[in-house]
Amino acid sequence: MTATIVSASDAGYFDLLKGLVLSIRDKPQGRNISLSILDVGLTGEQCDWLTSQGADLAQPGWDFDMPDALTAPAHFRALLARPFLPKYFPGHELYLHIDSDAWVQDWSAIDIYLGAAADGNLAITPQVDRAYNTLYKRPRRYRRTQNYRSFKWSYGWKVADRLGRNPILNCGVFALPADAPHWKLWETAIGQALSRRTLRARKGWPNLYFKLIEQTAMNYVVFADKAPATFLPAWCNWFCAHAAPKFDRDRGLLVEPHAPYQPIGIVHLAGEDFQNHAFELEGLHGPSATTRLRYEDVSGLARSS
Repeated sequence: MTATIVSASDAGYFDLLKGLVLSIRDKPQGRNISLSILDVGLTGEQCDWLTSQGADLAQPGWDFDMPDALTAPAHFRALLARPFLPKYFPGHELYLHIDSDAWVQDWSAIDIYLGAAADGNLAITPQVDRAYNTLYKRPRRYRRTQNYRSFKWSYGWKVADRLGRNPILNCGVFALPADAPHWKLWETAIGQALSRRTLRARKGWPNLYFKLIEQTAMNYVVFADKAPATFLPAWCNWFCAHAAPKFDRDRGLLVEPHAPYQPIGIVHLAGEDFQNHAFELEGLHGPSATTRLRYEDVSGLARSS
């Protein structure tokens, strides 16, 4: 089935997007795969570089009627555009979205996402793993957890009480077929959340924009609408903010912190300034290293091993 890998960026995130693109193109399987980029503020020079890499570019509009009180930044368009990827980049059977603050280390993760989506499922990874620090911290009161507060903001406390205990499905990486019902359900779920905030704003409630609205809406589609989904292991979308990987010097790869030390498929640097964070990496077969986990830094570390 024909597939495209989709991402988005403005000028400030371009260096990260460039790492993602190079991490795809430097692999035999990724040299000719379609790339599609949502442009939410790139410069002309940056667009020219992406075009030289064979990427198709589209500038999304505001795909929803935004409440006046939601003073969202321009790049927020990229989040709200996600249910409309088949509209912006038509002609593909499968869509694999990867955030620009992530990059591909092991192509097997790409094959797993696309293979799972080809069966009609949403392929997505929960933010759960035996190594993640979220499992070992003192638990927050239920109504103070991120998931509960996200659902409450979007759909109210009744929905939050019902769905907030589920694991967070991370929308930074997901795959869907073009004809999946999820796209329309996702659009509807985002619209419901925005409508709710509009009503609250009219009553004088604080109404700042919510940067996790599209992720919470997709979680609603899976857990409330029961749209078909398959959950992939954490190494397919490794959340570095929750656990630093180890570095296997024999293979020149980032791997899981625990046996069997599966290579990380997609390295995800979401979180406040984790893109520039210096991680202490324990060496699996050799000394430790202190390094950022951007594509170019890890590539340099691998070459020096």
